Amino acid sequence: MQINEAKVIWIGIGLWAAAFLILLPFRKTLIADGHGWWLYTPLAGAGLGMLGLPMVGRRKAVIHRETEHGRQTGHEEGGRERKGKARDGGRDQERDAGRDSGRDAGRDGGRDDGRDKGRGRGRGRR
Repeated sequence: MQINEAKVIWIGIGLWAAAFLILLPFRKTLIADGHGWWLYTPLAGAGLGMLGLPMVGRRKAVIHRETEHGRQTGHEEGGRERKGKARDGGRDQERDAGRDSGRDAGRDGGRDDGRDKGRGRGRGRR
């Protein structure tokens, strides 16, 4: 799902600013009742939103750069793969499939995977 993160942050900043403006006329009452921090919470929320905006911009730039890099790399590798497959008629795929299945089959061979296979049950309960 693609969303405009900057727009969401701007909406949040606006809501925090509105909360601050709504609480501002009640400043003296809030302080007298010991709730003066309520006034500063919306300021902190808006400030953190302002700090988040540049981070979202940098994140988008990195994603865009990586996507472009991936497209360029994918085209180059895709071209090489097609040429290689045409030359050997798919023999590399068969050879790789056999190699992978042998590797996977022996992977768990003599290794204990940490399961208790019926041995030692009940220890420490006596």
